[in-house]
Amino acid sequence: MKSPRPRAAWRSTLSAAATLAAAAALVAGCGSGALAGSGSRRAAASIRATSAAAATATARPGTRPSPAEPAETFSPPESGAAGSSQTGFEPAAVSFVTASQGWALGLSGCADCAALLETQDGGDTWATLPPPPASLGYYGGSPTTGVTQVAFADAASGFLYGPELLATSDGGQTWRRESLPPVQDLVISDGYAYALTAAASGAPAELWRTAIASGTWAKLPAPAGPQPGNPSFLYASGSTLVLLQQGFMGPELASTAATAGGLWLSTDGGVTWQARTVPCTGADGGGASVLSIALGHPDAWLLDCFDNEQSQQEQDTQHHLFGTINAGLSWTRLPDPSRHNEPFGLADNGAGHAFLATEGDEDTLLGTFDGGLNWSVLIVSGGSFSGWSGPVFLTAWTGFVVGPTQYAPHLYRTTDGGHSWHIVRF
Repeated sequence: MKSPRPRAAWRSTLSAAATLAAAAALVAGCGSGALAGSGSRRAAASIRATSAAAATATARPGTRPSPAEPAETFSPPESGAAGSSQTGFEPAAVSFVTASQGWALGLSGCADCAALLETQDGGDTWATLPPPPASLGYYGGSPTTGVTQVAFADAASGFLYGPELLATSDGGQTWRRESLPPVQDLVISDGYAYALTAAASGAPAELWRTAIASGTWAKLPAPAGPQPGNPSFLYASGSTLVLLQQGFMGPELASTAATAGGLWLSTDGGVTWQARTVPCTGADGGGASVLSIALGHPDAWLLDCFDNEQSQQEQDTQHHLFGTINAGLSWTRLPDPSRHNEPFGLADNGAGHAFLATEGDEDTLLGTFDGGLNWSVLIVSGGSFSGWSGPVFLTAWTGFVVGPTQYAPHLYRTTDGGHSWHIVRF
């Protein structure tokens, strides 16, 4: 989803890049805050976020004060349940190749009928495309059929996936089924699509790659270490590819390397891999849950270490946020974004703003506008354990998120770096 950045975002990126040397020195000098790596994505710790956290050793973890710049908490009006017969369109996921051109996958026409729309103006107006030859997987009743996500590489080439895999080369007018095992995750970057698959529940994950528009998939060597059965996710930026395997997310008296999860980095498009240390260890470490890569900064990541504390409805939980500016070689502990819900998605716009989508008794989107020091609730989606798709940013200012994905869903758009979010109408 690459697109030219506006001048203001370009200046923000330069400003963030200018802090790299100072941030690296702060992280190296913050002995109690940085955890050493082994030395060997969704969403990401921006350079500014990590430097701010390293410089603020007195910040109290777990606090949730108002952000540095005011942001309005948004609660949408109710709409019809997505599981019933539909006459309109209810979004499940979106993919944009520029801030203007994008596609929305959703439900329309029947209880599990997948539908696809396209926009050329950032979501102000939408055109209906032919229905794809698959059900919307959330409502199909089978764990091995249907699609739940959409990803486009350019105006012509795109995919519907999770667990089935469909491909288009004409902008979504027609689709063909790809002969891969059920797809757990898929990312597009630097002219390639990468798919993470598993033949059955508990089976080892396999990694595949295809050149965009080639129609041919090749299996790549998977890194040594991932355990069969644990959920895994891919994140990509340019030729950088990160594989995260979730850890044990509690309750646990202490996290160890064996329970924290796994993390691997490839800088050559998945051909070779290097292990990275997961910082979710110690008395309150939790397990690795979600990661993101900062927009425009492939070495800057955020990682949420989560412990559900065996809490009823995830009401009282632990989120321990860590940031790195050197691709996981070392980590800095940041203030906790929340003490509620479980993590679902994480994103960083590359200019010091980060966003955490969570689900629980009330599904919420949280945000920080001061590099991770303070977090606040931005959206209460109206769902309860109903999921999100995203958030994702096209530029430092323009981003999208769908929530909840499985009940009365809405697509939200921001054009001010996440300070305000507005429902996109279909």
